[in-house]
Amino acid sequence: MKANRSDTLPPSEAQRPTKAPGVLDELLADGSIVLFHTASRQLMTLNPAAALVWEHCDGAHTPSMIAAELGALFPDVESVADDVTSILRQLQARGVLCHDS
Repeated sequence: MKANRSDTLPPSEAQRPTKAPGVLDELLADGSIVLFHTASRQLMTLNPAAALVWEHCDGAHTPSMIAAELGALFPDVESVADDVTSILRQLQARGVLCHDS
């Protein structure tokens, strides 16, 4: 799938990411999550850190709020904000994420 320009832009702080309709998720015992996009029939596995980002995509959290929550869980990781932005970009590019203003 080719990403368009909007898929590569960082999420705006005014936007609050939400899970796209038609995306099913299943939490696994190791903390990872499997996503299935019913429209595109794509399967995607998120590692435990990305799964935490996914769980915060509830329309209530901005990207910086998500990064702050993960930063509290992983205080020794300096790149949390960049990692969260990267994960959100990837989720948006795969069509499993949308943003509410």
